[in-house]
Amino acid sequence: MSSVEAPDPVGEVARRHRRAQVAVALVYLGIPVALLAVTVWIGSARTPFAWPAVAFPLALLVLGWFLRGRHRYQTGRWTAVGALFGGISVLYTAIYSFVLDVPALTVALAIGTVFGAFLGAFLGLSAQRAILAPVLPDLATTPYEPVFNLRGMLLTTLTIGTTSVTVRGRTVRARGIPGAGRRTYPLTAITGVYPASLTGSERLKFPIALPAPPISSAGPAMILQAQGEDWVLPLDQGPAITEFLNRRISAAKS
Repeated sequence: MSSVEAPDPVGEVARRHRRAQVAVALVYLGIPVALLAVTVWIGSARTPFAWPAVAFPLALLVLGWFLRGRHRYQTGRWTAVGALFGGISVLYTAIYSFVLDVPALTVALAIGTVFGAFLGAFLGLSAQRAILAPVLPDLATTPYEPVFNLRGMLLTTLTIGTTSVTVRGRTVRARGIPGAGRRTYPLTAITGVYPASLTGSERLKFPIALPAPPISSAGPAMILQAQGEDWVLPLDQGPAITEFLNRRISAAKS
């Protein structure tokens, strides 16, 4: 049995899906609900209750509900949204406490804003790990769009969507050319995907602009061939990701 296979792949996929979606719900809905509850609790100490104060938590809850529907299977979004929702929730609570003249609580929550962002990001990361740790090739039949960090390349990722593959360096206008920091291939345009192993002495070249020069490192990798270009992508779970991508390509081309 391969190290990336599960004794019951169908059951394992279902279990991972349930765990991941619980964490996603906590990020997109749980954080706004907690903010709403804290806002009501703080406001209940005052008479009359300042009902306009709940407008922002309710708006955040509606936004979370909307974004959850759009990001439900986009693993790369979860950590960023968690950090944003967590940080802004604690910050809003601090501001609301200041308006109600609760200085001790204001100071504590202002300091806790960073912790709130960290906690939200941790929830998003937990959702990612629930579905992707380790990579299960059978997930290729699901709508999930995993994002993998390229080893030794700062802020550079591989995103495997349901219809395309994207290699992205975190640059906005690299080399003065819009889109120079990313390259997207339709799954049907990929001509080959193979597992590989790097010794650490290779000099890797990329047709996208990178935020920093790549650092060569030994370990597993994946060769991606598409539209006349060959990529050697250092990926810690190279063999499993290769099989995952090959299954998704086969489904797209059938």
